[in-house]
Amino acid sequence: MARLNTDLLRYRIAIAAQEGADMAAILISAGAPPGLMDGDPAYVDELVERRVWSAIVEATGRDDIGLLCGIRFPTQSINMLGYVMANAPTVRVAIEKCCAYQRVISDTMGLVIDKGPDTSTVWIEQWSEWDDTLRYTVDLVMAAVTSWGSANALEQIKPLRVGFHYQRPADVDPYTRLFAPAAVLFGTDVSYQIYTNDALDQPVIGASGEMFGFFEEKVQSLIADYEGRDTYSFRVRQRILTALKGAAPNVDIVASELAVSVRSLQQKLAEEWSSFSTILNETRRDLAMQFLKDNEVGNDEIAYLLGYSEVSVFSRSFKKWTGMTPSAYKALSAA
Repeated sequence: MARLNTDLLRYRIAIAAQEGADMAAILISAGAPPGLMDGDPAYVDELVERRVWSAIVEATGRDDIGLLCGIRFPTQSINMLGYVMANAPTVRVAIEKCCAYQRVISDTMGLVIDKGPDTSTVWIEQWSEWDDTLRYTVDLVMAAVTSWGSANALEQIKPLRVGFHYQRPADVDPYTRLFAPAAVLFGTDVSYQIYTNDALDQPVIGASGEMFGFFEEKVQSLIADYEGRDTYSFRVRQRILTALKGAAPNVDIVASELAVSVRSLQQKLAEEWSSFSTILNETRRDLAMQFLKDNEVGNDEIAYLLGYSEVSVFSRSFKKWTGMTPSAYKALSAA
């Protein structure tokens, strides 16, 4: 299952807050991990991304919120990759590096750039199963390419033509305003933008060749770390985080969602020196500690959220994990 860096979700939620939405309400509506706004966990699966988009659209009432997130795209939201782009010698190289290292931030979709004699096409390649909520991610990426390029080049960068692969939305004005004077099409085979080569070959303002090499080396290390973390243990933990809402996740359901048999999943986890019950207990423990630190819900509510039938069972489990009762841990955290 595809996943993405939680920094991407945090900045989207922050943009929604700028538009008057309640961040806490978005997190609750989306069933997001309680530590998401603090970067915990570092990655979430695509199902969380979809629910967050739905919650953001509902909270803001803006169907163009994806475009808005792209227009206000902060380079720091993609960490080291953002610094590589900011120090690339040209806008084209910045886009090429984003294409090459996209998976360090997300593997739901990626950018591709094709250079022709006079023009270049930047288009989106879909890596995960399409869901209508991903339309907002497409909008974000398409708006960010134009907005970031214009903000970091000597002359404003405008596409010659723009196409979106999904069907025409009810209100196209935000699209025509953003990409004007380019023609904006909907229902195309892929989502794409066409630029003149001269526009993309402009130097990036303030770029440093020394910093470019330094940050690219860091991104390459992150890619290696990312690939090392793409384990079934990680995927199972993400599914458990998503499913813990008053009931303990079932291994059969999780295996089905990961498109493997229960036996195969158990074997894969064993190869990683883990098991479903171990991951479930560790996830419950981590969530319980976070809830107690936040001190926003009582032990009864925590027990329910973690799928325990009785608060006494939760209390015994917590003491077994930490050597402390939930109340003692809460008091210690507050000290």
